[in-house]
Amino acid sequence: MRRRKGFVILGLATAMLASGCASSTSSSDTGGSGALRVALMGISSGPNYVKGRDNPFKLAVDEINAAGGISGRKIEYKEFDTDITPQGAVNATNLAIQYKPNVIIGYSVSAGLKASIGALNAYGAPVIHSTLASLTSPDSLGSKLTFRLEPTTAQFTAAADQYLFQDKGVKSMMVINTQDSAPTEGAKQIQDDAAKNGVSTTHRAVSPTVTDLTEPIVAAKGKDAIWAWGYATTDALAVKTAASNGFTGDIMTFSAGTAAGNGLIPSSLLTDKVTSVGQCAPYALDTPEAKKYVAAYTAKYGVPPNDSVVSQQYDALYMFKAAVEKAGSTEAKKVADALAQADYAGACGQEKTDANHNMLHSVPILKFTGGKPTLVKMQSNLDSPY
Repeated sequence: MRRRKGFVILGLATAMLASGCASSTSSSDTGGSGALRVALMGISSGPNYVKGRDNPFKLAVDEINAAGGISGRKIEYKEFDTDITPQGAVNATNLAIQYKPNVIIGYSVSAGLKASIGALNAYGAPVIHSTLASLTSPDSLGSKLTFRLEPTTAQFTAAADQYLFQDKGVKSMMVINTQDSAPTEGAKQIQDDAAKNGVSTTHRAVSPTVTDLTEPIVAAKGKDAIWAWGYATTDALAVKTAASNGFTGDIMTFSAGTAAGNGLIPSSLLTDKVTSVGQCAPYALDTPEAKKYVAAYTAKYGVPPNDSVVSQQYDALYMFKAAVEKAGSTEAKKVADALAQADYAGACGQEKTDANHNMLHSVPILKFTGGKPTLVKMQSNLDSPY
């Protein structure tokens, strides 16, 4: 975050530590007023922080800068810690706006983006986010500058429920969700889908910081499946508690991939019965773009990407690049108009903007036997009503 001359260096360092703002630049130090600035928003502290989650974004920065930047302008960036709370996102957003970015990438908690939208709309930069709920649709946000590079709760629910009800033949199920916007919305849609398919459900809503899931897991015994929609920490707790209480049915999760990649679930518990909806699974796609990304990521970081990193942010930066070049400008409205017409072949698959500014329309179902993510089924052509 730049400051005017005369600020005391110690005061600057203290302010940055207090704010929770992690400052970063690419390996190519751009500097100068001609650089394009990107604010990267995400969870950078606490139990839901995943080390290396920003590796895909940093890879894209280095690749683009090495190739000459965007329309001849290099990229510089800073990261801002949104935490998982609305207030944390608001605080991070206010700091990010002071950085004066040309584009804002990130956000993973719907309530956080919703709480920040007043400041974002006033500032006026394009936002490419990864939230899921209907409350972050352009209509709900009152914004034509926001774009979702992540399936919605409706798309995730449809993908998982089709797999459970049609492929696995599930007839009874426990639904567990953390009390956040997207998981709460998703749980309602899961129960509605189940009712339409003659599947009986029992439901529990739990705190995002829950540390004991014994009661809902014990209540799930005798049912065909558990559908757990939470953070990596809560989904890992569900898998471990199910194993310790003798649950033998299928377990569908939202974040088991992140939990597996971050070592939160012992590999011995990652059986074929533990599956997850995937936000982006380039390691499971047989496309030139996915293969190129996986090879570049593996070469840079020594391991292939998995669900513990945010591969969507790699595509997000390249989509911003394509939009700037198509618009011939970095002016926010022109870039947003170009993003609204995007049809981009990325590492996550084909990303085509619909009327609700959703860009992804497929959801992989994954298993993690032995800790390695493997595609079980790709659910494609998924529409969303918001």
